[in-house]
Amino acid sequence: MKKVILIFISFGIFVGVLYFSISRYSKEELVLKKVQKDEWDKKQHIPWGINIVGNSRSGDVDKKIKVAILDSGINKNHKDLEGKVVKEFSSIGSSFSYEDNLGHGTAIAGIITANDNKFGVIGVTQSVEIYSAKVIKDDGKIDKKDFINGLEWAITQNVDVINLSLGFQSDFPELRSLIADALNKGIILIAASGNTYGLNAQLPARYDDVISVGMINEEKESTKFSAIGKIDFVGPGENILSLNNIGGYSYNEGSSYSTAYVTGVVAEYLSRQNLTKDKSIHLKVYEYLKKSSLKVNGDKNTVGYGLPTIQNM
Repeated sequence: MKKVILIFISFGIFVGVLYFSISRYSKEELVLKKVQKDEWDKKQHIPWGINIVGNSRSGDVDKKIKVAILDSGINKNHKDLEGKVVKEFSSIGSSFSYEDNLGHGTAIAGIITANDNKFGVIGVTQSVEIYSAKVIKDDGKIDKKDFINGLEWAITQNVDVINLSLGFQSDFPELRSLIADALNKGIILIAASGNTYGLNAQLPARYDDVISVGMINEEKESTKFSAIGKIDFVGPGENILSLNNIGGYSYNEGSSYSTAYVTGVVAEYLSRQNLTKDKSIHLKVYEYLKKSSLKVNGDKNTVGYGLPTIQNM
């Protein structure tokens, strides 16, 4: 059984493998608890990442892009995700529960597409339909077979984009084969490079034609826990405000969240283009990301081509 490195900040390191878990009582979340609940109901908050990357509004939707999120499940009943999750799958356990009891997947979905309304927060794009595949257990662990089942399901749904805010330490044949299958079908794959503290990026982010995403802070600098090596682009990954799994909002850190920002940009780009869905689509998307990226501090093996944004679409 293989374990995945869940890409978000940890307060625990397990023996033999870097394994990251959410702390319910992180400093950021304690600060958030001091915000009066009614403030979220009266005003829509714009996260700092959205201010830099940009976002579409509800009236900007040209067509819906099918985005699969392979994660811990999603709270589809969150008021800021109403109508966004169209299909669910779970490869976890005998109960096949779709619920997000960890909180990671809901935060990822919120960054990509939190609703454009008068409360809460807003996501990068409104032009998506979310396909949620629960592959991470409620304790944050993942079995290789569960991940493979989820990836197979996403491919059979003929989605346009797959967000992988997770990563493996070592290669295995089934992973390489399914990634190749998805790419041949014209599916864009976007994966977190990992919180490796200066070590190499994870898999599948290291694969050719998988878009590998690193992270930056509000000063547009890479963070101390950033990966190096095959980094294509970066996204906001520190002090990230998004949805949580209990219907509220929390702050998070890690390349999981920067990956979601890039996924949002890609989905918005695809929604505004009339591209043929085949193997060549990856190059067109990649060239757009390069063209739209802002320069950030750091060399190419830590920040890649920079920070993709929504512009000149």
